[in-house]
Amino acid sequence: MIAFDHLVIFTNDPAQDAAVFEHDHQLQAVQGGEHKDWGTYNYLAFMKNNSYIEWIGIRNKSLAEKSDNPLIQHTVHASEQQTKSPIQFALRVNNIDRFIDHFESEGIPYKGPFPGRRVRADGTVLEWQMLFPAYSFDEAPLPFLIEWSGEGNQPTELSQINETSFSKVVVFAKHPEEYEKQLKNVYGLPTNSKGIFDLDNGMIEVKQGNQIEAHFEAIQF
Repeated sequence: MIAFDHLVIFTNDPAQDAAVFEHDHQLQAVQGGEHKDWGTYNYLAFMKNNSYIEWIGIRNKSLAEKSDNPLIQHTVHASEQQTKSPIQFALRVNNIDRFIDHFESEGIPYKGPFPGRRVRADGTVLEWQMLFPAYSFDEAPLPFLIEWSGEGNQPTELSQINETSFSKVVVFAKHPEEYEKQLKNVYGLPTNSKGIFDLDNGMIEVKQGNQIEAHFEAIQF
């Protein structure tokens, strides 16, 4: 099983950007919590088909700069480049060890797995693992893999899930054909037509360029 899990958007002010999202789309976002080991924090908008949007910001830059986690390093890089846009996305899996074995056997460079831990607004603790195929922060990223403990990243109340579903993520790559090969080789993703790869809850589309965008029905980031 490989599914779209969440979109990562860097911002200097996650609370403000989440509030703008609520105002513009008449949907709700909630305070996520603190990544105390990484110096970051987030706000979230949960969507209907087990997906969500994450606005991530830096609370403690010196701590974030010391992290060996590629996502936190990417977040610091986005801050230095004054980026305010989607920077990454995660694919959800239920057996991250299988991908480690695959990466090892195929000689695919990677980092991790990195354990993650966040204290939610209600005081409960959420835990997960992250695995990163190597990628450049200055190019369209290869998505990272995430495996959640327990029920995963679910809101504290079901009423916090918006009635909007993830549709697709579009990766604009400098070399689309090479990127498509990576999606096949790294993740084993099936394709139903050129440049389109199926996920359990949507799709990845590959085009020419150098950015990513995500579609949640009519909403585009």
